[in-house]
Amino acid sequence: MRIHTKVAVLAVFGVLCAAHAVPAQEPGASQSLSIPANQVKYLDLGGPKLGTVRGDSTTGAHGSFLRLPKGFVSPPHVHSGDYYGVIVEGSVTNAETGQQEVVLGPGSYYLQKGKAEHVTKCVGDTGCLIYIGQSQAFDFIPSKK
Repeated sequence: MRIHTKVAVLAVFGVLCAAHAVPAQEPGASQSLSIPANQVKYLDLGGPKLGTVRGDSTTGAHGSFLRLPKGFVSPPHVHSGDYYGVIVEGSVTNAETGQQEVVLGPGSYYLQKGKAEHVTKCVGDTGCLIYIGQSQAFDFIPSKK
């Protein structure tokens, strides 16, 4: 194989490996899409895992599943933008600093304002699964306090 061909093949392979694999399509796409739960690709965030099924969570608007292990307690943190969460499995609290925690079970909804310090917990006897929707890229900014 010629050196130029090898370099081209390696470059294409590198781009494919580095690309954030998202099989999702935006509303208004030309085709419908179904993604079985066992085919959602999760990115390990160091405990929590993020599985994006709509958009691209690294660059903009997205819909993603957030898995939290049983007993997970985040450090106080903020996100750049607002997002909403719908609890799919487990019991979750998501309280801003100074707010009372409210335990949210499956089917519950919450809205988290951007730049508002909060702590998210997975409480109860199982891990948690939350569907989140956000109009901008996902980020996690630990509080400086």
